[in-house]
Amino acid sequence: MQILKTTLLLCGLISTSISFAQPLDEYEILNHLDNYGNLYLRNKPYTSLPTGLVVKGNLNISNTSIEKLPQGLSVNGNLDASNSTLKQIRRGTQIKGFVNLLGSDLERWPSGIKVGGYINFTDTKLNSLPPRFTVKGDLSVIRTPLSKLPDNIVVEGDLYIGGSKITTFPEAMTVGGNIFLGGNVITSWPKSLNLGGAVAR
Repeated sequence: MQILKTTLLLCGLISTSISFAQPLDEYEILNHLDNYGNLYLRNKPYTSLPTGLVVKGNLNISNTSIEKLPQGLSVNGNLDASNSTLKQIRRGTQIKGFVNLLGSDLERWPSGIKVGGYINFTDTKLNSLPPRFTVKGDLSVIRTPLSKLPDNIVVEGDLYIGGSKITTFPEAMTVGGNIFLGGNVITSWPKSLNLGGAVAR
């Protein structure tokens, strides 16, 4: 009898958690906005965001089950999607601040995304970056399966590659700050390297 009660209780908990998972609509958004226009959804049960969403401040979807960012998303602050199930960011997305994707499920960063600050891919599943990729701040691909950087990549801040699969650099690249190898051994260096800082092994 006790086993039966326990089983029924577990089933109830599972069905309750599933019923809570839902898309976020334009009315529910008002419950999560603060006076500065920040949209805070950390640990919330939402699975998607409305198309054309404009966030006046920061957007925090960390520890959520949101797998795709909506078409036409515009964030006037920062995006924090750390430890989320985020897999896809659509072309045309605009984020004026930094992007933190630490521990998310993202595998690919398409072209046509505008970011105004650093991009943190640490501990993601990232395996490709678009041609002539440009980052306005630091770039971290620490502990990712990424094996190469695109030719003519521009990183205006520091570059962190420790624990990635990168062992060669492209023919041409620009790093405005320092390159932190983090133990990675580089067997092929760029013919054209514009480096504003130093290389730390």
